[in-house]
Amino acid sequence: MRITRRGILGASLAAPGVARAQESWPQRPIVLIVPFAPGGPVDNVARPVAEGMRRRLGQAVVVENRAGAGGLVGARVVAAARPDGYTLLVGSPGPLVIAPAAGAADAPDPLRALAPVALIADSPQILAVTKDLPAADLAGFVALAKARPGMLNLGSAGIGTTPHLALELFSELAGIRLEHVPYRGTGAALPDLVGGKIEALFGDVSALLPLVETGRVRALAVTADARLPLAPAIPTTAELGYPALVVRNFQALLAPAGTPPAILERLSSALAEALTDDQVRGALARIGALPATSGPAHLAQYLAAERATWEPVIRRIGLRLE
Repeated sequence: MRITRRGILGASLAAPGVARAQESWPQRPIVLIVPFAPGGPVDNVARPVAEGMRRRLGQAVVVENRAGAGGLVGARVVAAARPDGYTLLVGSPGPLVIAPAAGAADAPDPLRALAPVALIADSPQILAVTKDLPAADLAGFVALAKARPGMLNLGSAGIGTTPHLALELFSELAGIRLEHVPYRGTGAALPDLVGGKIEALFGDVSALLPLVETGRVRALAVTADARLPLAPAIPTTAELGYPALVVRNFQALLAPAGTPPAILERLSSALAEALTDDQVRGALARIGALPATSGPAHLAQYLAAERATWEPVIRRIGLRLE
């Protein structure tokens, strides 16, 4: 009984200390590591979110770009940082799901080397084709691909990227064979799509929608289960008979493993509040990103589910990121 009372007394004495630590955090600027170059989809999500979180936390939230190795350079920086809540990662499928599943060297395990905080946003991919392709819709594209096996060139942002895996999954589900043409980013592929050097491209909404709206390319589908508010005329893969082809390029907030749960919850709460801000939501809407409020437990489940989705595809195509 004496031991039990001491435990209760110890807990009662410790609790105010934990509460005070939570209340006093943060006491200095927070750094959000974006593991890609400025101006890309992850960076474009991180910057308005950082400003929204700054207003909730009362401290500067600074975006720092640490590009390299498909997002792994920045992910490693955060995994090795002090677990005090001041160095965070804005991650995406590449470093968080695809690289670990494809055996990339030193890819941090997002559920062991990192501590999930919350989802930020996600955006589906658009399947766009050159305007002169004789396929009026997705069914027509599949029929054309079956008539010309291996002759249609479909571009992506690079080997092992979300658009590449979307292509592979689409090919499997539709029973077609496409020629994969990898580029160094979606932006590098756009001139070839407009010019007809490739017939089709999976890419981010922010990159392809302006070309669709000006008639320079045509959108066949968006890889989602609900139509995009930004582009309600584009049908979804789910409604067109491919419910398994729901592909999201998500952004998520993570901290170094060992970050105190109280700080993780404070970060998650600040992020959730930021995502209700009209300015933040407007900035995300303009690039086709949908706010995705969650918490640490939900993000952990989400990452595990994403890995379960893509691991079989990665094994089937023999993708290895050394």
